[in-house]
Amino acid sequence: MLTLVGGTFNTLHKGHEELLRAAFHTGNRVIIGVTSDDYVKSHKNKAIPYTKRAAGVKKLMDKLTENYEIHPLDSAMGNTLDVENAVLVVSPETYTSARRINEKRRTMGKEPLHVIKIPYVLAEDLFPISSSRIFKGEVTKTGRRKNPVKIAISTCNDLKFEAAEKFIRGIMKNYTLIKNTDYKTGGEQPFGEDTMRYASSRAMYGLKDNDYSIGIESGLFYNKINDTYYDLHYCIIVDRYSYITSGFGSGFEMPDAVMDAIKSGSSTNQFVEDSYGIKKIGRERGITGLISGNMVTRSTLIYESVRNAFMPRLRPDIYEREFRP
Repeated sequence: MLTLVGGTFNTLHKGHEELLRAAFHTGNRVIIGVTSDDYVKSHKNKAIPYTKRAAGVKKLMDKLTENYEIHPLDSAMGNTLDVENAVLVVSPETYTSARRINEKRRTMGKEPLHVIKIPYVLAEDLFPISSSRIFKGEVTKTGRRKNPVKIAISTCNDLKFEAAEKFIRGIMKNYTLIKNTDYKTGGEQPFGEDTMRYASSRAMYGLKDNDYSIGIESGLFYNKINDTYYDLHYCIIVDRYSYITSGFGSGFEMPDAVMDAIKSGSSTNQFVEDSYGIKKIGRERGITGLISGNMVTRSTLIYESVRNAFMPRLRPDIYEREFRP
């Protein structure tokens, strides 16, 4: 049985290594197609000469096995329409091509190839490592950012800023967090879908020339089953490629007295100040801290919303997200 894998392998990086290792781990003889210089030129791509690219692949494979071959690849499908009983290993970027290959094989009356799709290999900034990014000087071959990841958060509330940074510093090392105060929302206390709209507005105002922009808004959501409002934090993240992800923090039931105050034109902060003499609770532990005896604070709920908004970015292949920078 054979395992097929192909690519340009321009500036061999961590993503290429994971692709070739996955092919090796199938236990089969590995046939590696490296795009020829003519094929690269016909697609107007820039690449180092074939001999150097093939030599880089050989150097890695020699560390893994002797059971492999390297051949020039002169077409998108190579020999994938001719072989039988083979495995095709692809990256998320080339998975669509693998599907086209199998569709073509079916029209020819042949069994489809077994396809193994590896996950995206992400750089420190959670964007995939690529040769083009390495050429541009954005990242190293291992995915380390050369310049800080620029992340804006549109808020005047230090609590939101600090909670967002707490999560980000757990997944990135080289970053700069920017507080953007130049934004507009729609009102003091959003309800339902307005919460998402206000958070989105915050994020869009902060994007500018940053890698990411974050908008966080808390809003009240009505549950008709028990005739009760819940307080939820909503985070939306937009990146420089216009990809958007979002997430909610845990929701909790709002007291009727607070809701009565809000519906009469007051606010949660004002209700707590009038009732308990605590000022600006929304910039500290929040009403959830007051209710729970600080077991759960507003900072925790903000953190959860940011974490959940980043989750699809940690495994974009599972969400079938295709990067097209």
